[in-house]
Amino acid sequence: MKSSWGKTCLFIFVIELLLLVTFISPEMVTRVMAMEGVSIENSLGTSTLRELDRRSSESFDSLVISSGLYADMWHTLIPTEDEKKASGKLQNTGKGLFKWMEDRLNVCMFLFFQFLERLHLMGLWFPSSVLVFMASLYSGFTLRRIKQGSFAFSSPTAHRSGVKAIMIMVTLLPLYFLFPAPITPYLYPCLNILWAFMLMTIIANIAKRI
Repeated sequence: MKSSWGKTCLFIFVIELLLLVTFISPEMVTRVMAMEGVSIENSLGTSTLRELDRRSSESFDSLVISSGLYADMWHTLIPTEDEKKASGKLQNTGKGLFKWMEDRLNVCMFLFFQFLERLHLMGLWFPSSVLVFMASLYSGFTLRRIKQGSFAFSSPTAHRSGVKAIMIMVTLLPLYFLFPAPITPYLYPCLNILWAFMLMTIIANIAKRI
């Protein structure tokens, strides 16, 4: 079951990525990131947006630029001016195709930067959510001890549903990180609260042991 769900999520993610890379334009991705940046600035302040941009830019530079990945991909897919001149009369052959490939490469880079930016934004929210997770753990263990002492029923259905809900939310995160539309930054604390509630449900409904 877990393997089947993982394969399904991976398949959906690959399809989403292929559709985005094939049909979306670089201008659309930059417009989404700009609109999302305005939303972050209005909601969390300019300093938060600057810190987010700094972290995302450093990660992007380290993983893509300084590593030489971008240069290698560019050279593999698109010929240089010298290579075009060396081909003589064939230098204009496939000009439209190379322009399309250049746009696709830019889309990949913009999408990856968006991925990093949303990932770092989730990380910025995490410290403020630690107390919520700690409270959910405490509540879960307290409810479990109450059930043990009163011989109340621990629902295996609720336990399994909590585990499945967390699995679904985690495995769908990559789809969200590439979602081609601006998303409110308040989604992250809502997700953290939902995860915390599911965690409390899982712990509170662990099968009792005598």
